[in-house]
Amino acid sequence: MELGIDIQGQLFPNLVTMIVQLTSTAILLYFVKKFLWGPALNFLAQRAEYAQSQITQAEELKSEAEKLNSEAKQKVKEAGATARDLIEDAKRESSQVKEALMKEAKAEAEAKLDAARREIEYEKKAMREDITKEIVDVALAATEKLLADKTTDEDDRKAIEKFVKDVNA
Repeated sequence: MELGIDIQGQLFPNLVTMIVQLTSTAILLYFVKKFLWGPALNFLAQRAEYAQSQITQAEELKSEAEKLNSEAKQKVKEAGATARDLIEDAKRESSQVKEALMKEAKAEAEAKLDAARREIEYEKKAMREDITKEIVDVALAATEKLLADKTTDEDDRKAIEKFVKDVNA
């Protein structure tokens, strides 16, 4: 059974075809290297440089952001400490004001109590003087009546009792 296929010719390439293909490949490689290889390398170098600059810039921005973040945290801590100090100062000041107001109110109350006591003493003294005056007036009036009607002890008693009834009425 013979098929009529030249297996040997198919397995081994033709020498002329192989030389033409190798020559055309070499010429193609020469033109690629001459005209495309340099610009392609330059393009890749520029691309790598751009990517590296972007990475460097991103790292710089990241470090700057971290620095700013730490500064902001520090400022927040300082603001919190300042706020606590202000609150403590306000509490102390309000306590001092409260104490001062309490002392002032206490002093004012004491002054009013002293004034009221003096007023009461003055009123008592005035009432005693009035009562003493009344007693003296009564005694004088009783003495005048007794001396005017001086007759006997029994008449004196009756006159005093009458005088007391008149005073009570």
